Amino acid sequence: MKSFSFKILYVSIFAPSILYVLTLPYLQLWFRNDLTRVLHQQLIQNDFELLQGKVSLYDEVNKNVVSILAKSRAARLGAETGVRITDAQENVIYPYYEHLLSPFIKGKVPEKKPGSLFDENGYIANQAAGKVEDYLEKYSEYIQGMNIVVSVKIPVTSWLGSGILLAYILSTVVFLYLYYQRSSLLEEKRIHDMEERFETEKRTVIDQVEHELQEARSRLSDIKTQEDVWIQEVERLEKEKASLEEELLVTIEQTEEQKEKIDTLEEKAVRHEAQKSRSVKEEQALSERFGKLYRNLEMDRKAVEDLVRLGDEKIKLQAEEMLKRLNDGDPGLKIRRKISGVEKCDAFELGFGSSGRIYYRQSETRRFRVLRIGTKASQSRDLAYLQGRAE
Repeated sequence: MKSFSFKILYVSIFAPSILYVLTLPYLQLWFRNDLTRVLHQQLIQNDFELLQGKVSLYDEVNKNVVSILAKSRAARLGAETGVRITDAQENVIYPYYEHLLSPFIKGKVPEKKPGSLFDENGYIANQAAGKVEDYLEKYSEYIQGMNIVVSVKIPVTSWLGSGILLAYILSTVVFLYLYYQRSSLLEEKRIHDMEERFETEKRTVIDQVEHELQEARSRLSDIKTQEDVWIQEVERLEKEKASLEEELLVTIEQTEEQKEKIDTLEEKAVRHEAQKSRSVKEEQALSERFGKLYRNLEMDRKAVEDLVRLGDEKIKLQAEEMLKRLNDGDPGLKIRRKISGVEKCDAFELGFGSSGRIYYRQSETRRFRVLRIGTKASQSRDLAYLQGRAE
């Protein structure tokens, strides 16, 4: 295909990784700024109790930071977050464990510098010193003088990191497909125009040659003396006609070869689309079959996708056998009621085969709702998904 550009192909190959590398730092910066803003706003929520000495500064700050990190967008999307908070005297407020003596920490823990409003345990000190307005002003300056340092890292294996890379790859595939369609149309138009031009030239040349032959034959009858000369001219014209016809045949054969190449490329494009839609059809067929055969089960879309992704028919049969036993309420099933690594989640784990995992819970209709199906290799991803549902 003459109109196909290898530059476009090279750009399409390297563009997703380049865009991913360029996007990731800005997204991490945005998450870091957003988390820093929320921490500044919600770091201290019980000022009155803190001033009365009922609450320790360390307990208040650490409790609020842990709550904010758990609810942050970055944590929910799989990003790794870190926070360090110090006051104006470089005393560490968060994380709290840096104030504790430990055999694993060499040296002494830095003592709080003179003039601090809080004692070594984080409770308010010097409550009766000076006027109330001066005391509150010092308290406000101390709180506002806290230095909050936030770090955010988006791993490639996280939902967000993988999703960004997958989005760029899909966009590149769509772009290549549209570019190929446009190139094919241009190539077809070029070949069609070439065929018309060659056909026109062929008709013109043949008509011209036939006209010259007729004139030569008419002159031969009148000019006997130049008979040999005119015969040679006719032979020359006949040879020229044959040569032109051979060239036209070669051109037609080349045109047919171009058509065959275009047909081959179109067949490859159709097979590619068929492979993409095959998995979707298999998921639809599984959903319909499970809905009709297993009335006590509700299959999530993710679970159906996981079952198709297992690939091996033997593993699929083992998984379906366990699902049937779950549907029939088999009392012999070995169910793990506490999933390691997933807190505050009502999901149960059911094993199948050598390393298979089925995660389900009981729905509001008293049926079993299957959430994910995987193996030991996909366990971390499945547990992260369940953790996200629990939150």
